[in-house]
Amino acid sequence: MTDVRIALIALFVGVLVTGCKDTKSVQTPPPPTANAQSPVKIVQAELRTRTAVLETTGKVQFNEEQLVRVNAPVTGRVLEVLARPGEAVQTGHRLFILDSPDLGQAKSDYAKAVSDLQRSEKAIKLARELFEMKATAEKDLRDAENEYNKAMAERDRAASRLRALGVKPEQLKDIAARADASTAITVTAPRGGIVVERNISPGQVVAYGQSDTPVSLFVIANLSTMWILADVYEPDVPRVPSRAVRGRATRARSPTSPPPSTRRAGRSRSEPWSRMPAALSRPRCSSRPPSRPAPRKY
Repeated sequence: MTDVRIALIALFVGVLVTGCKDTKSVQTPPPPTANAQSPVKIVQAELRTRTAVLETTGKVQFNEEQLVRVNAPVTGRVLEVLARPGEAVQTGHRLFILDSPDLGQAKSDYAKAVSDLQRSEKAIKLARELFEMKATAEKDLRDAENEYNKAMAERDRAASRLRALGVKPEQLKDIAARADASTAITVTAPRGGIVVERNISPGQVVAYGQSDTPVSLFVIANLSTMWILADVYEPDVPRVPSRAVRGRATRARSPTSPPPSTRRAGRSRSEPWSRMPAALSRPRCSSRPPSRPAPRKY
């Protein structure tokens, strides 16, 4: 019995010694040094605006600020067309020749006004001489002066009408002498650019002042920049920048009707003449998030 007790005590002591050795063999890892970089970065909170890309549909159009429409200055028949679509023209370039009886009437009115003015000049000269000789009343002199002023005003009105029709000032002398009675008028380009539209042909009769929206016989545009009218949905309107946006087109397709519940937004881009307008494009621009009201404190 004593031997058994001694064996048990020896076994217990051996197990205890083995456990102590295992505990000492386990080493605790060293604490992190001050030079180790932490993945967590602490910064001060600040307000930032997130920029997003807004993509929508749009139609390519000419720059209306650099577009000029040429209409008929008078009613008449087209004799000759001197410009064609795609042609580059400068200010004063001849576009077409028009035969108009209105021009003949305007020249006749000017010649008549000049003749009436010359007669009024002689009449007032005679009235002054008679008044100095006390052979006529002062009323007759005042009537002669009034007729002279009317004749001068009528001559100036007729001359202004001719200048509006494109008649040069040096031609007025021949018109007054009835040496120039031609009814042909040459219409020129008021601004340089590219002829992008022509709605006229020889022999066609064009009218002046018979419609509030007359048909443009020629359309001349500056194609250095063009416009894109984008269709923006109502929820995206606050995201469209208020400043001018410039860019370039990447692709285009046939025009279609704009989607419902949309608004128009303008954009400018550079484009050669080979790209015709009215094509549907997909403009993209950087947008800002819609502003939200600040939370209220209760």
